[in-house]
Amino acid sequence: MSQNFSTFNSLTYSEAVDLCLSLADFERNTHSPNHSDFHLERMMFLADLLGDPQNSVPSVHIAGTKGKGSTSAMIASIIDASGKNVGLATSPHLHSLTERIKFCMRSIPKDDFAKLVSDLWPFVERTSAEGKYGGVTWFEFMVMGAFYYYAAKQANIQVIETGLGGRLDATNILCPEVSVITSISLDHTKILGDTIELITKEKSGIIKHNTPVVVAPQPYGDQAYSVIADVASQHSANVLDVRSAYKFSAVPNDIYTQQVVVSGDNDEYSFKLPLVGAHQVENATTAIAASETLNGLGFELSRSNIEDGLEAVHWPARLQVLQDEGPILMVDGAHNTHSALSLVKTIEEMRRSGILQINRVILIFGVLSGHDSVGVLEQFGSFASAIVPVSSRHPRSTSSDFLGEQAQKLGVGLVQHSGVTLTVREGVELALSVAGINDLVLATGSISVAAEVIEWKENIVPEVYSNIPTGIENRGQRSQ
Repeated sequence: MSQNFSTFNSLTYSEAVDLCLSLADFERNTHSPNHSDFHLERMMFLADLLGDPQNSVPSVHIAGTKGKGSTSAMIASIIDASGKNVGLATSPHLHSLTERIKFCMRSIPKDDFAKLVSDLWPFVERTSAEGKYGGVTWFEFMVMGAFYYYAAKQANIQVIETGLGGRLDATNILCPEVSVITSISLDHTKILGDTIELITKEKSGIIKHNTPVVVAPQPYGDQAYSVIADVASQHSANVLDVRSAYKFSAVPNDIYTQQVVVSGDNDEYSFKLPLVGAHQVENATTAIAASETLNGLGFELSRSNIEDGLEAVHWPARLQVLQDEGPILMVDGAHNTHSALSLVKTIEEMRRSGILQINRVILIFGVLSGHDSVGVLEQFGSFASAIVPVSSRHPRSTSSDFLGEQAQKLGVGLVQHSGVTLTVREGVELALSVAGINDLVLATGSISVAAEVIEWKENIVPEVYSNIPTGIENRGQRSQ
């Protein structure tokens, strides 16, 4: 394929966004296809038309339930600190879809994105017409767009996060240098399976022949490890078990950072991590393991590169502090029971250490359909003094009235809202109005809720997609 990338384009950015979002979008659809309907043939056909750009750049491929985004950002930040040109492809986005395609840790410029859509669209149409596998989906388009862009920009390496699962995920046409599997827990059970073993098997589908696999600490222990080890053995892939290969510890500095020490057979690292919680220490250790593996393959990532990269990592909406006094305002994208439990543990540890001195926790809570709203709420039951249920703009947003009903059944106190469906903006303003100067207002339940609170606080103008209805317009949607 051509390695020249011009910013000239015949589409405006807005036109390009509308065009690519005209494709089937299962991420925002209230109905997803059956798992048996997922396949890679369409992606492979499109990739072949484009000259297989996914294999033009060495890759790190990352799957998991929790921590895959943070770990991806950490690995990419380490590579960036080494002076190499790194591509980072993640999902979902917070405020603009350009965030999904980062190069040198910056979102793709809007002119480049418009040109990207213009370049790829004839191949998208050919795939739909000639491929015999149906039309390209929006997620597939964004993944292929990242591959194509990084090849055109001659990236030194690309860090690619899976979307859903692994085995049949659109990203899984890669032949990576290293595969990484982060923490696995129960999520998307209707699609991936209702046991840890079934979900782990799907995630382990990214393991490739004779390719090293880095495995993060697993909350379900051998239930996950044994499946990963079995799949790796079938592919003659060496497994690096982070929990057994490294020692790690952390001391919180404040509500923003923690001082982390990680040691293994190769080196010892000490750095100030700008992400808090024990789970982020595990993610950082996993990123170190992946970086050391890359170093062993000749990618030259030094100890100072690793420490500097981890200190510079930026990954918002993960226990992010937006206001540190009168009252404190935090956001987090926790959306399943395990991530909610980790969130509660982190805040309680901050309280015990004296770093976070608060009286009450007022929860701004919104979820997307398909997630276990009741299970997540149960984690916050004795933790939150009161809850403000909200509905985000996301098309799959669950009705705030329904969440209020569930909270009442669980005995969680409600901030009165007269039964009216609340937007996130209305919810955060209400929560702050009833909070005392020594309280914590915490917005969580989905990344979309966290994103909208950030937009409210930082005056960020979000992208609103004209051809996609918002969650408020779908206010009757219930969690499944």
